[in-house]
Amino acid sequence: MKKRRGKCAVLMAVILILSALAGCGGSDGNTVTVIDGDFAEMKLFTQIAKIMIEEKTDIKVKVQDSMASSLAFEQIKDGKMDVYMSYDGSLLTAYLGRDPSEVPDGTSLYDYVNELGKKEANVMLTPKLGGQNTYVVAVSQEIAQEYNLSKVSDLVSCAPELTFAAEHEFFDEGSKHFDAFVEAYGLNFKESNTIDRGLKYAGMDSGNMDVTIVYSTDGLNKKFNLVTLEDDQKFFPEYNGAYLIRADLYEDYPELEEVFASLEGKFTDDVCTELNYLIDVENQDPYDVAYDYLSENGFI
Repeated sequence: MKKRRGKCAVLMAVILILSALAGCGGSDGNTVTVIDGDFAEMKLFTQIAKIMIEEKTDIKVKVQDSMASSLAFEQIKDGKMDVYMSYDGSLLTAYLGRDPSEVPDGTSLYDYVNELGKKEANVMLTPKLGGQNTYVVAVSQEIAQEYNLSKVSDLVSCAPELTFAAEHEFFDEGSKHFDAFVEAYGLNFKESNTIDRGLKYAGMDSGNMDVTIVYSTDGLNKKFNLVTLEDDQKFFPEYNGAYLIRADLYEDYPELEEVFASLEGKFTDDVCTELNYLIDVENQDPYDVAYDYLSENGFI
């Protein structure tokens, strides 16, 4: 009797372990897991994915709380979760550790990194959503008018009179964005300072700084009436918005391919900026903003 109980205990332990391992996967029966983002645009597209999937298919969506982007990538890579709103430039540089200079001539960054992701990390990108949330250089309306600025190279002659400031990440040793940026354009600012990301727009509004770096579709650009300058030297890499998914997701849920294809190219920079503005500035709920937009524009 004791021996039989021992065998039953072992069998039960094995069943529990197998059940736990099965539960680690991104999909649970008819449910996919979408990892939430940590800023307005990512939160918006998290909800767009949830709404579209649940409206167009019988699949249920679990929204996982936001986490560090590197961890989110690992979760998708390891097949533990399914979908994460991201950018082709992020996949190339932050997640796969490659440089935009490695993209072959005649090949888009999106196509190159999409194939690289499949080969090296078991991930892929859905079709591009339409917006490109890359770095852009921004100045106030007053500075733009005073120095007749429309592109970054226009700053060369007036940079010695202006103060540049941006978040710490733009200056850190790992990225070296600032050093490479000023070298590429031949800029020599009067001052260059780091500032907390949360204080950057206030600093521009108060005139304590003249030039900064923003994301092109940030709703706060509109709130503070900033002028974004053309990156005429094409210094900053592309950051086309797309969903990062595990490479075998369509094998498990073939209907999702059509869902993501239906979003291709539908969210321009202007659309993203307006929707981000509703979330960031008017404090509207990302789900409500997503649902209203999808309803009003015939997606659902």
